[in-house]
Amino acid sequence: MNVKRQSITVEELLRRYAAGERNFSAIEFSYSEKGLRGCNLSGINLSGSQIEVYMADVNLSGADLSEVYMPETILSRSNLSSASLSNAISWQCSFDDANLSGANLSGADLGMSNFLRANLRSANLSGARLENTGFRGADLSGANFSNTIFARVDFYGANLTGANLDGVEFRRVSFQNTIMPDGSIRDGSIGYDSC
Repeated sequence: MNVKRQSITVEELLRRYAAGERNFSAIEFSYSEKGLRGCNLSGINLSGSQIEVYMADVNLSGADLSEVYMPETILSRSNLSSASLSNAISWQCSFDDANLSGANLSGADLGMSNFLRANLRSANLSGARLENTGFRGADLSGANFSNTIFARVDFYGANLTGANLDGVEFRRVSFQNTIMPDGSIRDGSIGYDSC
């Protein structure tokens, strides 16, 4: 997405959000030492924005983060339930212990990101880029992974009960004590490395 973004400070965003504004599409933040840690931004529209600030413990439930550019962002323990991150560029992000239940991550670039113990129940990850991505201990029950390529993905201790794996390509996937879609437990690895 090639969009001219408006630069605003975190403080200005929080002030305008507190006054009732919710549409902040196509913005970028200036540097902030605190970032957005612990803020309530539920329902905010940040689509097409560039976000490179600390965002742990943030409430982004129902937020529109579609097509955002937020590499190397820490979203640990954040609430992103029912949020849209479709086509977002979120590589090398930390979603550890985050709530992404019902979130739309279709087409998102989640390469080299970690979802340690994250809740992704019923999340849509169809067509997402998952390369060197970790889902250790994550709840992925009912998640939609259709038409996704798994390249060096770690599902150690993950729960995939009822997940949709239609059209998935396994290039290299590690399972250990992983609950598969049919409820069976799987250990080992499958797939191959592509050239």
